[in-house]
Amino acid sequence: MGWQDYHLWAFWQGKRRFEPADPEEGVKPAPSFDPAVLTIGDLLPLKGAKLRYNYDFGDDWWLDIKLLSVEDVQPKALYPRCLAGERAGPPEDCGGLPGFEELLAARKNPRSKQAKELLAWAGTDWDPEKFDMTLSNKTLAALPAPRRLH
Repeated sequence: MGWQDYHLWAFWQGKRRFEPADPEEGVKPAPSFDPAVLTIGDLLPLKGAKLRYNYDFGDDWWLDIKLLSVEDVQPKALYPRCLAGERAGPPEDCGGLPGFEELLAARKNPRSKQAKELLAWAGTDWDPEKFDMTLSNKTLAALPAPRRLH
C-alpha cells in the first residue's frame, strides 16, 4: 500500500483479532494472537482463507485479503514477495475513503484552490493508476525477516 506503518492496525479472522503489543498501554497479546509470532500460513492456512486488515483506526482503512493460490517455492527467490498488483495505494493520512475520493476528484479537475492544495500535498509523483512492483518488492525485502525458502 505504500503506508509507513506508524498507525495502529489489526488483522481480523472472523471475530478473532490479531494486533501488535501496545507499549503505551502495557498490553501484550497472547502468542496465539501476536502478529510478531504468527506467519501468513498461520492466518491463511488454506486456499480460499480470508482475513480483514484494519489500518489507521482514525482513517479506518479496511482491506479484505483472500488466499487465491499457493505456488511452488522458487529457489533463490526472496520471500515475502509481490507477484502482481494494480494501482497505487491511498497516500498515508489522506483522510480515509472520503479524503481519498476528494484527492481522486482533484486529479480529475485540478483547477480549484482546494484541488491544487490537495495535489501539492499528495506530491507530483503520486499517480493513483501506477503500481510499482519493483518498489513493492524492495520494500518487502527490507522487512526484518525476509528469507529464502528451500
